[in-house]
Amino acid sequence: MGLSRHEINLRRLLARCELMCKNQKDDERFEKYVDTLEDMVQEIKTHPNTSLEAIKDYQKRIRNIKLLVGIKTASKYDEFNDPLTMREDLLGLRQRNITQSNINAEDLDEVIKYHENIQKKITDEMLEFTKVLKEQSELANKIIKKDTEVASNSTQLSDKNLTNLVTESTKLAEHSKKAWKCWMWIMLVIVLVVFINMVLFMKVIKKSK
Repeated sequence: MGLSRHEINLRRLLARCELMCKNQKDDERFEKYVDTLEDMVQEIKTHPNTSLEAIKDYQKRIRNIKLLVGIKTASKYDEFNDPLTMREDLLGLRQRNITQSNINAEDLDEVIKYHENIQKKITDEMLEFTKVLKEQSELANKIIKKDTEVASNSTQLSDKNLTNLVTESTKLAEHSKKAWKCWMWIMLVIVLVVFINMVLFMKVIKKSK
């Protein structure tokens, strides 16, 4: 099984603190780092894939860091305050320095390699996501542009049809007006003709009597 995210972070911080012990023992951040390491050990205990041997190794390395930098403040966890264990760590510290350095270097290389792979994977995913997002954005812009052109053409066509409709309506109204006047004159002529015929007819009737 692979390492959990919490255990990877623990190993990384442990390696960093151990490296600082060689060059920066007076760094004021050590006490805060050690507190964080102790909390992280408690956290990985709940992970089912973390072995007991690994936990003991982490605890021992944290105690060694405290001894090297001279941290005398008691820990909030009893396992880091056992005097006998701390004495054994102090006596065997020099003998384990060379082996521990090799292990730390291997752990650090493993962590660095793991994080490099993660970073590469994240970068590739981000590039792919950016590419897809760019393609979708370009496609959306084309669709919007096309829809805008269609709407513009539809508006122009509607305006043109409206203008033609007004023109034709005006022509129809004028034509209807002229036709009405024409029919009115025709009716007047018919009425006049009928009237004249009636008058003539009446005169012919009177003469015949």
